[in-house]
Amino acid sequence: MISAEKILLSALDQSGIVALTDRNGRYLYVNKKWEEATGLPGSYAVGRSAEEVTPDTGIMTALRTGRVISGELFPHVRGGKNNVSVMKYRPVFDSSGNTEGCLITSVFDSIGEARNVSGKISAFLRAEKRQTNTGRNSSGAKYRVDDIIGESRSMREIKEQIYLAGASSASCLIEGETGTGKELIAHAIHNVSSRRAFPFVRVNCSAIPENLMESEFFGYEEGSFTGSVKGGKAGKFESADLGSMFLDEINAMSLSVQPKLLRALQEKEIERVGGTESIPVDVRIISASNMPLDYLVEKGRFRRDLFYRLNIITIRIPPLRDRREDILPLAESFIRKYNAESGREVKEISDDALSYLTDYDWPGNVRELQNMIERAMACSQGERLEIGHFRSFSPEHGIFGEKIYRGIDSSFPDLHEEKNEIRSLSEQKEESEKEAIRYALKACGGNKSRAARMLNISRTLLYKKLEKYGIT
Repeated sequence: MISAEKILLSALDQSGIVALTDRNGRYLYVNKKWEEATGLPGSYAVGRSAEEVTPDTGIMTALRTGRVISGELFPHVRGGKNNVSVMKYRPVFDSSGNTEGCLITSVFDSIGEARNVSGKISAFLRAEKRQTNTGRNSSGAKYRVDDIIGESRSMREIKEQIYLAGASSASCLIEGETGTGKELIAHAIHNVSSRRAFPFVRVNCSAIPENLMESEFFGYEEGSFTGSVKGGKAGKFESADLGSMFLDEINAMSLSVQPKLLRALQEKEIERVGGTESIPVDVRIISASNMPLDYLVEKGRFRRDLFYRLNIITIRIPPLRDRREDILPLAESFIRKYNAESGREVKEISDDALSYLTDYDWPGNVRELQNMIERAMACSQGERLEIGHFRSFSPEHGIFGEKIYRGIDSSFPDLHEEKNEIRSLSEQKEESEKEAIRYALKACGGNKSRAARMLNISRTLLYKKLEKYGIT
């Protein structure tokens, strides 16, 4: 059996420079790293005074003052090259408070290592100051791995990938059809990473107008354009410093903004609009796309170099129709959620209803399942959801249309570029929306607030669509 002393000595030899002296400054122990740094054998040093062996160290100062001496530079040669270690000299006291010796350790084994940590500390202080000024202390990531429902083989593998991605600061790309839960995965990655105590900033790339995207990402200085805020404004990168930034629908990002994003990722610094000063940022990028980015690269709609920068770690979420065993646990979790929100006590789904859900193709994936469960519960009164509660809002009745979903963005292998087909799909989408709104209003007796909830949209958006389609 290996002794604890042998393990300790082995660990000390691998722990940077380590040495120990007695109260008079005579060396009692030096490790191999000390021998390599000084070029002296341990047999020569042990028993000799530090003033004789290493006269330019802080050992005697620490022994005479009883104070820790930290940050001392120790020049030496390592691997045939000049090197500088950053040292700490810590007095060791007995139970009565008398100095017994001095422990010598290297805090950093090289200036490069010290500079790297110094940069992280500076970034931390910037982020801490920014959070204090804005009153934001939480990271903003709400979901964890435990919130991901599904025990299919593919989902178990994705959970393992989340932990692997969390152990790295490399950029991560999440691909999957609309409604598969890409944002949930992004939250979970941040929450298992070393950045979890720092901001998680979400950006929907499809929701920001092209002319505002640069100022949103990089911020702007005062007076840089008409309507700019007095004193300027920090952008998303500064807000996410030391944390993670989630770029949802990255496939919708304008080609004109992509090279500026690439530069920020490569240089780890940004420049505000209208500014001249480079601002260092340390941000981990997690992006999501409902279309395969390599396809867009081939079509000239996404920069290849940016794709490679984003695609270091890739997680692909399978559609719900390819993991039907997850439908029941997902449905049960949504029932629990809406029971808690509405005070209901729905306890189960009938066998017929479960077969109906399992057989359905789910073009809208988990989001569609969630919406369907919510609508079924809104229309039911008992403790069990029956097949009729789902059929009354099924795709056959116009609430959802499989062809419409897949034509928009969901079936990766079936992406098309023909203009006539895109126009036709747009027209089908509008017809489906009109039919869905009419049906929801009829089912709710004309109550617009309830109809909006059933359609899972805001009441304001419902009124806009009523006006757009001329529905009264």
